Amino acid sequence: MKDFDLEGLSREMPYKMPEHFLDDMTERVVSQIGKQRKQNRERKIVALFASAASVAAVALLFIHPFGGGLDIPDYENISQCASIDELFQNMTADELGVYSMMSNYYGN
Repeated sequence: MKDFDLEGLSREMPYKMPEHFLDDMTERVVSQIGKQRKQNRERKIVALFASAASVAAVALLFIHPFGGGLDIPDYENISQCASIDELFQNMTADELGVYSMMSNYYGN
């Protein structure tokens, strides 16, 4: 193994630090921590609003699922009508479309 000549090495630091570098180190660290806390707080607020908006959207879908005023006919009570003609005359175009789709689906 090769022996190192330690006497030829200088004992000076290989780099130089600017004057007064450590004087305001505490203030810089504290200000950086404050900035990071502020960013974290803002992220939490954004996440909270995004969560609240998504919960509101899901609740709105459960309360009013199709967003329109479609009145789907009550197919169990159709037989209670005086006549089928009366039922179809009172239906809107949207209700007739839903009835048509449902009757095609069930094979009537």
